[in-house]
Amino acid sequence: MEGQEVFAMIHIKEKTLDRDTIAVEVGGILDQGAIPLLQNVCDRYLREERKVLLDLEGVVHITREGRVFLHEIHKKVTISNLPEFVKLEPPT
Repeated sequence: MEGQEVFAMIHIKEKTLDRDTIAVEVGGILDQGAIPLLQNVCDRYLREERKVLLDLEGVVHITREGRVFLHEIHKKVTISNLPEFVKLEPPT
């Protein structure tokens, strides 16, 4: 698949809740292509020592890589509206 571009099928909206807290609303598909984008957004606010609320209400599909990412980051951020089809268990 030479020359093929990879597009992330994710929508990220950042919203300030208060001086110390940012809501990151995520929609679409959380997959290998989307993880670096979401990681960069979260890391930027965490470096500023702000609280990050990761709202996954709009997520329609999460790949194995996406589940691993959520498992790794869930101790650093607050995750809300986790879809019923996702469990934050250690990957096997």
